[in-house]
Amino acid sequence: RDKFGAKMYKSKGNGIDPLDLIDEYSADALRFTLAIMAVQGRDVKLDPTRVAGYRNFGTKLWNATRFAEMNNVKRQQGFDPSTAKLQLNRWILTELSKTVADVTSNLEKYRFNDASGAAYRFVWNTFCDWYLELLKPVFQGDDEHAKAEAQAVAAHVLDEIYKLLHPFMPFMTEELWAEASTEKRDTLLVHAPWPEPGMM
Repeated sequence: RDKFGAKMYKSKGNGIDPLDLIDEYSADALRFTLAIMAVQGRDVKLDPTRVAGYRNFGTKLWNATRFAEMNNVKRQQGFDPSTAKLQLNRWILTELSKTVADVTSNLEKYRFNDASGAAYRFVWNTFCDWYLELLKPVFQGDDEHAKAEAQAVAAHVLDEIYKLLHPFMPFMTEELWAEASTEKRDTLLVHAPWPEPGMM
């Protein structure tokens, strides 16, 4: 339906061509919009401004990845997240574990709106607005051990975010997966193992 709830008809002139939305906002933005608005038992009221909003969500993740790169965040082979000591890092890993459980459970129930909504809230609010902001003093500080741990944890969380968002935004996350690693990945993101809840 259109944004006013009316059925789309060519004769009424209220139809929306998905190819036009893809050209303007990207396929990932449209795909995520349809997923997060697909509440069971209700019609989707498609509004291009919503698609634009979820394109901005994709931009937010791009910017988070850029921020990580600027602060030398990179994946460390053999890094065990359970060894993290800083309270800030343990907090984000706990929140990530909760989100993985939430997204996984809702995907298994075909509740795509709840799954995408949980991923959205974690990425935008918890990771970008809180964790990365709280990391800035760590990255700018003199404690090299704390800095190294924060870099490893942030890299790990970003990798798990790409996996969680891949069913909804496959093109962008596949590109970020390749770009966010300083070395060649063992696999494409589409073939990477799904995250497991627990201490991440």
